[in-house]
Amino acid sequence: MAAITKFAGIEPCEACKKRQEKWNRIFPSRIRKNIRQMTEEEVADWKSFQEVRTLRLTNEQRKYVCTIYAEVFNVPYYEPCATCDPLPYLRMIEKMDSIIKTYDPE
Repeated sequence: MAAITKFAGIEPCEACKKRQEKWNRIFPSRIRKNIRQMTEEEVADWKSFQEVRTLRLTNEQRKYVCTIYAEVFNVPYYEPCATCDPLPYLRMIEKMDSIIKTYDPE
C-alpha cells in the first residue's frame, strides 16, 4: 500500500507511518506480502467481535473468524473442527488481534 501511495505522490500521515512501522515489526516481509489492509468496516467489526467474544465461540463467531482470516491473510477458507481442538481458532484470533493492534493509535 505504501508503495502505491508513494508512486501516486501521496504523503502518508503520522498515523499511517506508525501503523506501517508496527506492521513491519509484527509481520516479516515474507509473511506480510500476502496480507491485505483491512477496511475500516472490517476493523470495526473485529473490534466488536473482541468485545463480545468468550472462551466458547458460537458457530456464527467461528465462521466469522475463519472468513475474515482467510480474506485478510489471502489463504483458502478453512474451518477447523470445533469440538476437537480450539488451537487453530486461537491462532487465527491471535494473528487477527496482532493486525488490529497496528490500526490503534498510541
